[in-house]
Amino acid sequence: MSMLGWYVALVRSKATELLSLTDILVADAFFSKYEFVNEVIGMGFRFVGRLRANSYLRYLAIPDSSAPRRRGRKKKYGEKVDFSNLDMSVFTSFIYEDSKGNKNRCHTAVVHSRALKRDIRIVVCPVENAEPLLYFSTDTNMRPEKIIGFYRTRFQIEFGIRDAKQFTGLQSQQTRDKDRLDFAFNLSFTALNVCKEVIRKDYPSLSLAQFKRLMFESYLASTIISTCGKSPHIKIIQKINHRLTQLAA
Repeated sequence: MSMLGWYVALVRSKATELLSLTDILVADAFFSKYEFVNEVIGMGFRFVGRLRANSYLRYLAIPDSSAPRRRGRKKKYGEKVDFSNLDMSVFTSFIYEDSKGNKNRCHTAVVHSRALKRDIRIVVCPVENAEPLLYFSTDTNMRPEKIIGFYRTRFQIEFGIRDAKQFTGLQSQQTRDKDRLDFAFNLSFTALNVCKEVIRKDYPSLSLAQFKRLMFESYLASTIISTCGKSPHIKIIQKINHRLTQLAA
């Protein structure tokens, strides 16, 4: 079984549960392939993803009522989409504002994807001195702002997992028991959310790494003060040095 086939089987096994929450499935450019997209659409999902800058997209053919009638099948598609020179008679421009207030002029249209073998709504977001970002949805009626917003929400999930691995011990468990792992994972993400909320309210200028360092140093200082008191004793100092060595390890 290929990697894509394994993911298709995984989505199919959870399809009923996922569809009870939402019918929008978001994934990165690796999954923007016919084998995956066609299967998840068949399950009832609307797919939102990214395309590579060299993706082969074609404009939809616009019927010309004045053209003479000819035998054979009518033309379905027009020219290939050139992302460096968009046909603005087809594309519509709009201003997208992200959660930080940054604004960017993007362009959207319904085009045909040869690789996906279907019409899609594409959103082209130019990037200065770089290739444009290409977002798309298999739902051609989806608003372009929603397409960008849905895709960017997946980064919050990835960042949360990354931070939990680095700072709150997501991978520190040695047990193999399902219930204990479930408890440990929930505890790790809960601690992460608490840290982010404290940072947001009281330490907005600190990163998560700086906040963790601050908490450790505060605990270290309080341990020294509470143990030594106002009249440090040599034996107490030796004990605290041993304890601090254990903490640092």
